Amino acid sequence: MNGKLFLGMFCLLLIGCSQTADNLSLTPVSGTVTYQGEPVRDGVIRLTPAAGSQAPARTTQIKAGQYQFAERTALKSGTYQVEIDAYRGGSGLPGDRTEDSPEREQFLPEQFNTKTEIEPFTVKPGDSAIQQDFNLK
Repeated sequence: MNGKLFLGMFCLLLIGCSQTADNLSLTPVSGTVTYQGEPVRDGVIRLTPAAGSQAPARTTQIKAGQYQFAERTALKSGTYQVEIDAYRGGSGLPGDRTEDSPEREQFLPEQFNTKTEIEPFTVKPGDSAIQQDFNLK
């Protein structure tokens, strides 16, 4: 009887672990962001789940035209709406600003952020690392 109980518990443990592994499958995504042919030096890229997608939202910084969603910020399979902000001038965070520092300005047109027209991005189950570049014009 103890052997059957142990075997049953072991099977349940394996089933539970395999489901957890599938749910935690994350895909690293990296790439470049350019605007009018020039690298975006300082910015943010936001990926929000498209309608019907169960994927969590993700945000990461753009530095010197490069971005990366890796490790804990890697992407779960799903379809994402893409929003990009690019900044110039000023300090990185509102709290870092002093009276003498210039204001930070978000300079991309709204079709790349608040009213995004960037094509949605899809990560398929089982995808390995993805290179996704955004050339904004």
